[in-house]
Amino acid sequence: MDAVMNATLTKWGNSQGFRVPKEACDLLGVDLGARAKMVVDPANSQLLITFEQPKRKFQRTRKVSIDELFEGFDGEYEPPTEWPLLGNEIDWGKPVGKEAW
Repeated sequence: MDAVMNATLTKWGNSQGFRVPKEACDLLGVDLGARAKMVVDPANSQLLITFEQPKRKFQRTRKVSIDELFEGFDGEYEPPTEWPLLGNEIDWGKPVGKEAW
């Protein structure tokens, strides 16, 4: 049985993407973490997507606070010597985009 579902191509970082509806995943029997192989047919504007189940179940990692992340760390941070420094801070360069500095 074929199921017809719609999705809208949207910007996703420097790429474009669309979400696969849960109903489609259920019908295909795929879970989070499944790898997708894509075959592009530009002549017919078609994209064939084949899913491969992951070898182990996908698990979202729990959020960790900055305090938990550095718990037990008592050393001093030393940036790599090849990084440009501005005084004792790292020089990240001029703002790009909509960052607030």
